[in-house]
Amino acid sequence: MEDTEKSKQQLTEPTQEGREGWDNSVAKTVIDTMTLVNRFYVYDFASEAYCRDHGRSRKDIVGNSIANIWGEANFKKNIKKQLDHCFNGNVVRYENWLAIPGQEDRYYRVSYSPYFNATGQVTHAVVASQDITDIKKEEESIEKSEPAFRTILKNMHYGVFTFDTEGRFTFVNDVIVKRSGYPREWYVGKNLFDVVRPQDRESVREHFKATVRGEQVPPYEFTFQKAADEIAWAHISTTAIREKGQIVGVLGIMLDITKRVKYEQALKESEKNYRTLFEDSRDAIFITDKEGRLTDVNNSFLKLFGYTREETKKLRAIDTYVDRKDCRMYVKTIEEQGFVEYLDVKLKKKDGTIMDCQVNGTPRRGPDGSIQGYQGIVRHEREKK
Repeated sequence: MEDTEKSKQQLTEPTQEGREGWDNSVAKTVIDTMTLVNRFYVYDFASEAYCRDHGRSRKDIVGNSIANIWGEANFKKNIKKQLDHCFNGNVVRYENWLAIPGQEDRYYRVSYSPYFNATGQVTHAVVASQDITDIKKEEESIEKSEPAFRTILKNMHYGVFTFDTEGRFTFVNDVIVKRSGYPREWYVGKNLFDVVRPQDRESVREHFKATVRGEQVPPYEFTFQKAADEIAWAHISTTAIREKGQIVGVLGIMLDITKRVKYEQALKESEKNYRTLFEDSRDAIFITDKEGRLTDVNNSFLKLFGYTREETKKLRAIDTYVDRKDCRMYVKTIEEQGFVEYLDVKLKKKDGTIMDCQVNGTPRRGPDGSIQGYQGIVRHEREKK
């Protein structure tokens, strides 16, 4: 890389005595290691930092030619043409690998500035150089790994996308393309908020801004519009993308949760329908836990037994039996046969009224198949006082 500009610098040519004091004048104006090279390509000055970084004394460098220090091949191939451009009055900046004799190749960022005497003649080149080998190796490593990284992102089972700090798409993998129904070209120039449904945009915008600020944002969910005008649900995790300490974009990992959400909605609807049937049934329905404590009853049960809903929370099913052995038989039959049907029993109301009833029942099982409780129906035949 090379950058040149015509210099207007006018300095007086230093005397022999003045050269001894350049550490306190010219050297203070450069950021890193600095040298002074005359038109014969010989070092007239080298800063302490330059000598220290290259493991040489000032005596080894000053008075020696560039070709002797850096090697004849480097001088002819890389250095001489830059210096000649500088001696023509131009500021030159470039970066390049240099093969140093007896050492590992190093990568330098270099600038040459012309040094004018009182009559406007360029007598020297002020050279500032910085060894940035470690930075260059890191950049090359990132460049080499980026194609592989993008291949991984492309083939992940999750949807992966990246945005700039304004929310514009900069990458989408195949999962995003497939799930959304939009072709990859559609995303060019598009914004995240172009696909988010209006009612979710403000929430998504706040999460996105927080990510761009570098905050740890918990995963969140939102709805988006697919190409076929279908509504889909997404679960997304985001993190900031940083380059050299600066946030330059956002990486998002998305899971399409549409099936899960629709299942939950169907389950809620089913529960709603079940609850309607449960409450509207003319039969007395009850549910207990494994110990026989009532956990739910319908309105017909409350009407039949004369309890309030609050009172049933402290009631066990066995407390409604005239003969407690009948309750134990009810439970035993369910556990042995998997159900009980039309079992004749005598039950009692809250006020002590005895009723001839038939009970049906089935077990309530947990995920592992074990019995977690019981559910049943009570049908009243006639009342006795």
